This record gives sequence, structure tokens and C-alpha cells, in this order.
Amino acid sequence: MNLKECVLHLNNKSFISHPQVTKKLNNQKTVTIYKKFQEEFGIKESAIIDAQNLHLELLERNPFKYESFYLIAAVSLYAISQTGSDKITLDQIEKISHIKKEEIKKCYNLMLDIE
Repeated sequence: MNLKECVLHLNNKSFISHPQVTKKLNNQKTVTIYKKFQEEFGIKESAIIDAQNLHLELLERNPFKYESFYLIAAVSLYAISQTGSDKITLDQIEKISHIKKEEIKKCYNLMLDIE
């Protein structure tokens, strides 16, 4: 599935509203990493919700097996940012998350390969 198909899939799926996303991903790690991304990059709340929804979907599909929660959050944010007007680079995400951009890119490509 390419990025465009992935986004179309995400857009056609009925996703969880913000309070429900927060409840499902409600732990300190989630609140901290997505809040940090939002503050650092000035991301709209709707993009953060989309990234959290993608995060949940990726956890359901489990394409990464044993990858870090933070890595999945970084991949989710990167994927959502690539579909909007405000692109966030791998370098920017690496700087904030301290996850190597090669790892983010590798998992991003895995995400694109899932159906």
C-alpha cells in the first residue's frame, strides 16, 4: 500500500474521536510524545489526532513486531505530516525524538508495505 492509498484508507475509516483516542492510548508515554511533537512543530490538534489514530491502527496490525512505542509515534507523525501542507522532515523528528532517521524511514517503509 503506497502512502496515498494508506491515507485514503485512513480517511475512509471511521476513526476514534479525540477523547476516545486519549483513553485508548492513555498512558504517560503517549501524552508526552505527542504533546512534545505538537508543541515543537506547531502541529494542529487534528493532525495529532490523525497520528494517534494511525498509531492505534499500526499497533493493531503490528507490522513492526517489537519496535519501540516512540518509534511508532515518530513514524505515525511523519506519515501524517507527509499528507498535509506542513511537511516535517526526518531530521526534525530525529532531533526531537532522538530516534535515528534511518530507523524512522525503515519503519515508515514497512508501514507503506502493509495492506
